[in-house]
Amino acid sequence: MTTHPPILVADDDDVIRQVVVQLLRRLAPGAQIVAVADGAQALAAIQHTRFGLVITDYHMPGASGLDVLLAARARDPAVPVIVASAQHYLEPSVLAAGATAFLPKPFTVEQLSALLRQLLP
Repeated sequence: MTTHPPILVADDDDVIRQVVVQLLRRLAPGAQIVAVADGAQALAAIQHTRFGLVITDYHMPGASGLDVLLAARARDPAVPVIVASAQHYLEPSVLAAGATAFLPKPFTVEQLSALLRQLLP
């Protein structure tokens, strides 16, 4: 059985956050999943935990997904970070800022699953 490092999921949309967490439970059984509803909570979690994967929405209260990306990279430059947003024009700047992947919203479970399979050990 593969041991998975903790995973951070940050999204202010309850439904999306729950879908991502459920998918991660199937793809990374046994992994600690920290799910938060805003950017400030995500930044606090990053200060206390070294994550093996970060999945964040771009537009959230408290701090943006860009803030989360930069904090995660400052803590661990190698951590994969997926940034999701309905504003597709953000993709080039998010990738230039160091995101591993940009996930356009709305996304399907299949799209997210394929991406996670590439990034999870």
